Amino acid sequence: MNMQVDLTPSWGEVGTVVRRLAMSGEYVALRKIWPEAAKAFAAAQALQEVLPSLTDNQKLLVNKAMALEMSKQRC
Repeated sequence: MNMQVDLTPSWGEVGTVVRRLAMSGEYVALRKIWPEAAKAFAAAQALQEVLPSLTDNQKLLVNKAMALEMSKQRC
């Protein structure tokens, strides 16, 4: 059996890293991670644009994922 472990951080976890870098003044590191943060903002806008066309079940999945990822950021 071939098991693979995915260690890719979720967007909520990336948000936590970006927040910590910003709050601690780690500007050099923040500049390096910013392309990932920019993707998150772009994805948020894309979601806002498609959200009205989703089914109720799809909207529930979106809400569940958003709640989970926000909890990772302690918001």
